[in-house]
Amino acid sequence: MIRASIALCTYNGERFLREQLASLVAQTVQPFEVVVCDDRSSDSSVALVRQFAEKVSFPVTVFENKRNLGYVKNFEQAIARCNGDVIFFCDQDDIWHVEKIERCLEVFDTNPDVGLVLHGFNWVDQDGAPYPGPSDRYGEERLSAEQLPQAFEGSSIEVFMSPYPRAWCGCMMAFRRLFVTDIVPIFPGKGHDDWVLKLLGALTDVRFLVNPLVNYRIHASNLNGRDVSKRTMMSYRWHRFLFKARRVMSGHSKRGFYDAILRRIGQSAKPVRYPRLIQKYRDQIKWL
Repeated sequence: MIRASIALCTYNGERFLREQLASLVAQTVQPFEVVVCDDRSSDSSVALVRQFAEKVSFPVTVFENKRNLGYVKNFEQAIARCNGDVIFFCDQDDIWHVEKIERCLEVFDTNPDVGLVLHGFNWVDQDGAPYPGPSDRYGEERLSAEQLPQAFEGSSIEVFMSPYPRAWCGCMMAFRRLFVTDIVPIFPGKGHDDWVLKLLGALTDVRFLVNPLVNYRIHASNLNGRDVSKRTMMSYRWHRFLFKARRVMSGHSKRGFYDAILRRIGQSAKPVRYPRLIQKYRDQIKWL
């Protein structure tokens, strides 16, 4: 039986945390453990998690950071502390469908060469109602979930390069724990999900589940949510410009990211399964 670890990171998430926790205990296959890393919350997030831990049948371990690390380093700590066979990234404000763990573990169980599983999602608003966004669309070309496997021509490699630079967030993926030594430490200035996506894309087989298995919540305070209304679009674009400018000035450019990916792959004891992807990363560096 494959054991599922959930790496949940919290930071002032009391508003939506109860719903997320309820969706974890409602899973048709219960997790082996939940590892929670709190990044110096000033609200009741930690108290809510500890109350949750007293009521469920599976272990819940809570770690409180001594200082604020930011969400990437927080997730890095969480996955490093997981002990299950498969690790699920878990945000504090989403809602998992009850069959999420079961569906993903079925793929790992029947496909021993698969190290990373991705799945679809639904966008919802702060109240949990359907959000009027492209919930079943991915990448700049907006391919539907049904078209994605055909676009990859029998392989999942192409998802890791343009035109699919950020097709999935962490809450839409699960990976085998044996890759943690390759993943950690995560490249600074880049999302943990994008790092895992491109790194494991070269080292292991990947499978995509068309069905949505998480309700991805869009609200004013989450890091990845995109409020695409006209009223906020200019503010959002300005924020993204400043974020990218700071990243370039600090040396955390796309070139640096792909350089780091190639170095990490070279350091891995695991064989490269997709040399063609390595060449794509090298081509990307030349283009940048």
